[in-house]
Amino acid sequence: MNIRKIKVDNIEDAIKIVASTKCDEYVHKKLAKKMLQSSFIIEDIDNRASNILKQEALSCGCDAAVSKDVSMFKKEISNAVLCATRYQAEKLAMKIKEQPFGLKEISKKLLEILKEQKYRKIFCAKRKIVLKDSPLVMGIVNLSEDSFFGNGISDEKQAVNSAIDMQEKGADIIDIGAESTRPGSKDIDVKDETAKIKKFLKLARKKIKIPISIDTYKSEVAEVALSEGADIINDIYALRYNNTKLSMAKIVAKHKAAVVLMHMLKTPLTMQQNIKYNDVISDICKFLYTQAEYAIEHGIKKESIIIDPGIGFGKTVEDNLTIIKKMVEFKSLGYPVLAGLSNKSFLAKVIKNESFDERFSANITANILAAKNGADILRVHNVKEIKQSLKILKAIEA
Repeated sequence: MNIRKIKVDNIEDAIKIVASTKCDEYVHKKLAKKMLQSSFIIEDIDNRASNILKQEALSCGCDAAVSKDVSMFKKEISNAVLCATRYQAEKLAMKIKEQPFGLKEISKKLLEILKEQKYRKIFCAKRKIVLKDSPLVMGIVNLSEDSFFGNGISDEKQAVNSAIDMQEKGADIIDIGAESTRPGSKDIDVKDETAKIKKFLKLARKKIKIPISIDTYKSEVAEVALSEGADIINDIYALRYNNTKLSMAKIVAKHKAAVVLMHMLKTPLTMQQNIKYNDVISDICKFLYTQAEYAIEHGIKKESIIIDPGIGFGKTVEDNLTIIKKMVEFKSLGYPVLAGLSNKSFLAKVIKNESFDERFSANITANILAAKNGADILRVHNVKEIKQSLKILKAIEA
């Protein structure tokens, strides 16, 4: 006889384990759900709702922690924490779905989080990008000589060849940028940026069969790029930079393109100065939720939105590590999550070696952990090595 603690990551694994006992098939899924323990934090909940939530949670077998103010009937807002199996959480969601004080919305959100969507699609212009059970790889091509990684390419033909090489190595998306956004970088002239992007796209569109993303926050550049056949706008300002008649949101919506909404403090020039968060994960989630709602209100389809917590953009080393560790929490917002950490300086600080050549293994490790922790898209320089590493991760988790 042998006994051991088992690790269960998803419903399929749980069902297999239950089925191995050869018990009645009727209980396979029901018992499997009880094996998946989850924790939820509900922020800014009405104390009246908290009171009802705790009572209903306990009746479903969940554990709940609420503010002391709830028992004192103070009409304020606070946070609540739930610990439950998937089965218990689903039962709780159904019990509160008609309750007042915002509990109906909590029920809806809980059920959305609990629903496992393995195969989702990102709609971008005339394309559909299918997200499967392994992260997509977005290959980075820099048309800026000021690139932090030192691999900027000033010649558009050479940049196209680099993109073709990444495509052949397995890239699912190509991300092209003509302006550096590394810490301390300054804006470049919009005409120069537009000209570089336009020339690249005219050369690349017939040769690059995979979706092309444009790394820009300027609506003028986005308008030209999308007109020339680009599919995605990767916006570090998350639609906030130019809210004029030619707003980024309107441009993306008009072309039915996809958009990456990234979190960043301040600007690239100042983002690493005086970094402060109340709670880095909570603050980023609130920002991304707000910007995604803004995008939808301005005509961008929900199915065309990708979110990026912005590793390295106004974050300390500890913040970046926390984001990688808790990547799955961003998925609760209901959008595909992009992780852009490739070769960034926080890796050098962790390994205590500033040389780019010494970041290779650290970069691979960090990307694979981001993938394991929930990232749907990895934005990387080393396409071949990341694709190979993802194959190993998938094989182990199969």
